[in-house]
Amino acid sequence: MKRLELARRIERIKAEGTSAYIRHRKQTPPYEGSELIVENKGHVFRMGNMSFAVGFGLNRPTSFYDLHQMEKWVRGKNVSRLHIEVCPLADMSLIRLLQERNYTLDHFLDVWLLDVTQFETTLPDPNQVERVDADNVNEWARAIAAGFAEAGSVVQETVDTAKGFYALPENKAFLVRDGEKAVAGGILAIQDGMGELFLTSTIPAYRGRGYQTQLILERIAHAKASGCEYVTVTTKVDTASGRNMERLGFQPFYQKAVMKSPILK
Repeated sequence: MKRLELARRIERIKAEGTSAYIRHRKQTPPYEGSELIVENKGHVFRMGNMSFAVGFGLNRPTSFYDLHQMEKWVRGKNVSRLHIEVCPLADMSLIRLLQERNYTLDHFLDVWLLDVTQFETTLPDPNQVERVDADNVNEWARAIAAGFAEAGSVVQETVDTAKGFYALPENKAFLVRDGEKAVAGGILAIQDGMGELFLTSTIPAYRGRGYQTQLILERIAHAKASGCEYVTVTTKVDTASGRNMERLGFQPFYQKAVMKSPILK
């Protein structure tokens, strides 16, 4: 039961954080993100040309009507597929429905967990990691966007996304500098004793210098000081980010299968 309850808390912080972000962004048109809440069962989000569902099968069984409602809503948003993040602890009714509806595997995600009550943090260099506020939020957001841009140019929508998550009161943002230049950043969300690390990014030219490690340690320390029991993070499978988490003491908690629908006509 403890494992299932932890999974519920992890998926809840992800879903409710995304929900709060969409509500905040919609206050400034023409943002077009939207959500469908299937009561006590999960959330479906539309962001850009993607639609994905989170949390289903962990609290109550998923019915054929639920899935039909979700697919109908996605079609109405002119999105061609619905992606459903499936936790391995989900009720089997969800798995059976996806099989019957010919959903196929798109990719896996690794979900990591750290018991911060047993973790002795080593604080990073205080001269390099700083909290984000109104004075440095713009350079922080551009550093985040530059990290995700890889070799391409900075995309304004990524800058706006970073600022949108920063604006939520449950989120704390952190910045790393190389000299005077903002080169890396990330966010810590906190909810009901659970912390989540996300939106972590380093400008490509500054990778390999330990900045991501500094960001991880700073956010763990902040989560622990804020009374969190656990910190979680989700990474793609077999990435440097995942290896960093494991090296710093995170344990693989479960692997989610992201299932995609057939084309929704």
